[in-house]
Amino acid sequence: MSERDRLGIRGLLPPKVVPMEMQLENELTNIRKLNDPLMKNLALQDLQDRNETLFHRLLIDNINELAPIVYTPTVGKVCQHFGDNFRRGRGMYFSSKDKGEMAAMTYNWRARDIQIIVVTDGSRILGLGDLGANGMGIPIGKLALYCACGGIAPHRVLPVTLDLGTDNLDLLNHPSYLGVQHRRLQGPEYFELLQEFMDAVRARWPKALVQFEDFSSDKAQPILDMYRQDYLCFNDDVQGTGAAVLAGIMG
Repeated sequence: MSERDRLGIRGLLPPKVVPMEMQLENELTNIRKLNDPLMKNLALQDLQDRNETLFHRLLIDNINELAPIVYTPTVGKVCQHFGDNFRRGRGMYFSSKDKGEMAAMTYNWRARDIQIIVVTDGSRILGLGDLGANGMGIPIGKLALYCACGGIAPHRVLPVTLDLGTDNLDLLNHPSYLGVQHRRLQGPEYFELLQEFMDAVRARWPKALVQFEDFSSDKAQPILDMYRQDYLCFNDDVQGTGAAVLAGIMG
């Protein structure tokens, strides 16, 4: 039985079978025709949506060229225009509207063997400040690099936004902003929902590493101190930067 018969797609595609090498060449040629890095990122998003295998192969084979498109510096602009360019959901959103429902929500994500969760609350995205739910571009981009450079299977990663509001009034007043429509929660309200999220993901995926990404400075260290002894977690902005500096000194 041919592959097309096995997959039930005979007659649904043109007759010629195009090898992956040619598909990769075509995709890279089309991306290189674009001058704007944001447009290149959107083209890669489209490829990831329609052919994830080809997307990761392209990224692995051209990591030096495409890493700056998938992540920094381009990802900052991706986040700024996240709502304007939103095409389909990728990852999970836990918001202030989901209080009491987070444990059940995790089962909407069908993958059972999640190894790493990158979560942001969008409060300090790179040097751009509070971008709220638009910060989802950070976990998506970072995990794409983890898959390409770290060899983690794409179905074992989960990008997450913990949307507890934003203090960016321009976003709250923007018609294409997709996050919850209120100011950022603070104090006990914030930490109660964070705790519910942490308990929910540990119950669903007990072996998963939770990486905190781009949390505001006033919360990053306190959150790490709260969870580092009892949860498998890591804060890239605190520990990752420190580890890179230490490696440079020791090297």
